[in-house]
Amino acid sequence: MKGGSRRDWGESVTLLVALAVFVATRDRYTIGGPAITLGLGIVLALMCCVSIAVTWLRPSGSRPVMVAAAGVLAVGVITSMLKVLYLVVYRTHDIQGERLLLTALVIWIGNVIVFAVIYERACPRDFAFPKRESESSTPMQFLDYLFLSFTTSTAFSPTDTSPLSTRARMYMMAESTISLATIAIAAARAVNILS
Repeated sequence: MKGGSRRDWGESVTLLVALAVFVATRDRYTIGGPAITLGLGIVLALMCCVSIAVTWLRPSGSRPVMVAAAGVLAVGVITSMLKVLYLVVYRTHDIQGERLLLTALVIWIGNVIVFAVIYERACPRDFAFPKRESESSTPMQFLDYLFLSFTTSTAFSPTDTSPLSTRARMYMMAESTISLATIAIAAARAVNILS
């Protein structure tokens, strides 16, 4: 199996994870209510099917599907974040702690997946991954970019992988900002309500 096909399978799996999280957390805060949430869920489910089919039939052809899927996830993350910010600032008395914590978790997971796709698709050569001598010619896998996204979202900074371009630094800064806002505003407020 070629490196590209392995990378595409990793992307398809993360889409399935995003769909599972999306379906399992219907009681989160979203803009537009159940109809828009269901619509985004259906679109994401269709993209999962298309991604798996494309990966199976033509591994190198999944780029447009992944970019579109990242766009759908980004819309979900941004709208959920806007809803949370609105509630925290203007409707504090209406917030339910468990629901807010669940929403924060969904935003954080979506953030990690969206930026993993961005790093892998938009700027794959803009990062310096540490390698052993024997791995100098091994192509990076999608899971390498997922790890980069996870550590950026968790540590709010580069860990073992350095950004080599301004574009990569700005993407990492945007991911860290969303993650920090999610933890500092949504999760902290939810814990405050529950305690």
